[in-house]
Amino acid sequence: MQYKELIHFEPITTVVKLVNAGELSVAENLVKTFVFSKKMQEDLREIIIKNLVTEPTYETKGIQVVGSYGTGKSHLMSLVSAIAENADLLKQLQNEDVKKDFKAIAGKYKVLRFEIGTDKPLKDIVFAQVERYLKKEGIDFKFDDDSHFSWKELIQQMMAEFEAKFPKHHFLIVIDELLEYLKGRKPNELNNDLMLLRQLGEACDNSRFKLMFGVQELLYRSPEFQFQADMLNKIEDRYADLIITKEDVSFVVKERLLKKDLHQKAKIREHLLKFAHLFEGINTNLNEFIDLFPVHPNYVSYFEKIKHGKSQREILKVLSVKFEDILEKEVPTN
Repeated sequence: MQYKELIHFEPITTVVKLVNAGELSVAENLVKTFVFSKKMQEDLREIIIKNLVTEPTYETKGIQVVGSYGTGKSHLMSLVSAIAENADLLKQLQNEDVKKDFKAIAGKYKVLRFEIGTDKPLKDIVFAQVERYLKKEGIDFKFDDDSHFSWKELIQQMMAEFEAKFPKHHFLIVIDELLEYLKGRKPNELNNDLMLLRQLGEACDNSRFKLMFGVQELLYRSPEFQFQADMLNKIEDRYADLIITKEDVSFVVKERLLKKDLHQKAKIREHLLKFAHLFEGINTNLNEFIDLFPVHPNYVSYFEKIKHGKSQREILKVLSVKFEDILEKEVPTN
């Protein structure tokens, strides 16, 4: 019996690039292939949709999406931004409950997506990206470098121009890999960058302006930034956090990477029970062992502890490569 007889293997080998989510064919595939654990459905509803609805009756915040390399952070932000921009993509969603939740924001937004690949101040990067995007959309707006107003007020001035041109739309900015950029900043530069993040978060309340960014770990917990603890506390108040956990990753492994039908699960059950006396937890957690086979349930927990080497930390890609190697191999009987 070969491994390929026990698994409907669907490899995940490409890295999702957030900036490509504006292309319709890419967006359709990203929406179609996303699988939602129960926890992820709840997080989407309570953190993302709640802070992106267009007529809230409560305070809204910016959104921080947290997940280590290769756990689907960029895929999630691409999915959200694609549907926010294009309501037609709703029909590509495979989950009916999620489809209902997304109706509240579908097609309501103009979206600017970018990754940071420069060492310039965060203010200069964000403002330049916004100016270029608005110009492309037919709005001639420039942030005043000599202004004595706060950056939040400059954002409000920009939004006045945006709303005059697009009275029915909101504006969502999505930034990927922000932590990598911030960790490369000098202490005196970092203070201004964090101050901008705080003001951008504040600008999300009672406004058509929204911001979502992705990081590998919670900004406020990163040891490199603890000398800025006061500023981090202020930022924490202005953002809602969606954290991709090992349960979310395990769900993707079970439901997409290593999906199995009932017949395959029965074969795996018969195979695993022969070794129940050798592996702690098989008898008490048999379904989890079957769903993840041939991955041990503890694998994801240990994988999360790897802190060095980006390619070694991309769990879904690592597993995809491994299974491509063993699909034609016989499952050992001993």
